Amino acid sequence: MESPALSRVYVIFRRTRCCIRIYTDLDRHAFQAALKESLERKKSLFLHVYQPNGNGYVRSHTTVTPYEILVDCVFHVQDVSNNGGDPCTDKGKEARFLERLFREHGLT
Repeated sequence: MESPALSRVYVIFRRTRCCIRIYTDLDRHAFQAALKESLERKKSLFLHVYQPNGNGYVRSHTTVTPYEILVDCVFHVQDVSNNGGDPCTDKGKEARFLERLFREHGLT
């Protein structure tokens, strides 16, 4: 399977004080639009999720309820653009970003 254009979405669950990272085919603006529409319609946010498996990505899905969106979750979206660069550099940037994100939301 060819790799889709992806964004990293970090979902912080305040109640459990944890963070998960998902990959989705929505860019930053499309994600925000889907989130806004979900809240306006009072429907769960449905996301296509891509899991790296060594040979590309496996597609699945996840949902986030309106209650979780309003009460529990904080979302941070980053466009993924490695463009053949050094993956270790990207991982280092991600680690520094996560440390800052965790401090900002009291997860450390």
